[in-house]
Amino acid sequence: MAVSDAEAVARIGFEAWKSNRVHQSWYAEDIETRVEESFLTFARRPDAEVVVALAAGEIVGWGARDSREHPGDRARGWDYISDIWVAPHWQGKGVGSALIGEFIIRMRLENLGVASIEADASNQAALSLYKRRGFAEIWRGTDFAPSLGLNQAKVRLEKALP
Repeated sequence: MAVSDAEAVARIGFEAWKSNRVHQSWYAEDIETRVEESFLTFARRPDAEVVVALAAGEIVGWGARDSREHPGDRARGWDYISDIWVAPHWQGKGVGSALIGEFIIRMRLENLGVASIEADASNQAALSLYKRRGFAEIWRGTDFAPSLGLNQAKVRLEKALP
């Protein structure tokens, strides 16, 4: 991701998050403000590898991977896809799948044995996409989401990388 992409990345992440509506049951304006600020902070100084998806020269989605430690799990290498965000009008058109595919290619080239990804437990669209891409559920529980400032029901999935 180029430095000049930061504003577009933040905007797409926030718009995708806001349009998802898995958060309606715990929505509050202060949470929305915190999430928007978190996307801006991350995009300006990402602490992860960020890949953008382009269509006609425009950023239409992005993903990130990092090596953060999972709750109750060992610290991992760069096998964790931390983010997949697609502009609302591009959702369902293969952008998220292409981003996941790019990360899988990179992980295989790095000889990583597994790829992992998480989603909000109520985000059926994301969970369906990840399962179609060969990921299987390995954990379901609650994890603290700093950008939300609250605990969030999550599902972690993994895919073996032969």
